[in-house]
Amino acid sequence: MKACNACQRPLPPEAFPKAGSRGREGTCTVCVNDRRRLRAPLPDLVRDCEQVRINNAAALWFGPVRPMPRYAV
Repeated sequence: MKACNACQRPLPPEAFPKAGSRGREGTCTVCVNDRRRLRAPLPDLVRDCEQVRINNAAALWFGPVRPMPRYAV
């Protein structure tokens, strides 16, 4: 059993990512996933007004999108 440097839990060697020389060998996969979840709220995207205008024009030109094609009866 190997202890994690971040949470101090004794875990089997399979619980540690194979990071090579990147320096994460002492941190378990659970701690790595927890850090990723803490970074999860991404910043808002900056709207591109020109792209919104193009998308709206295309939607007006081609009409609404149907979830499945209309079949002729």
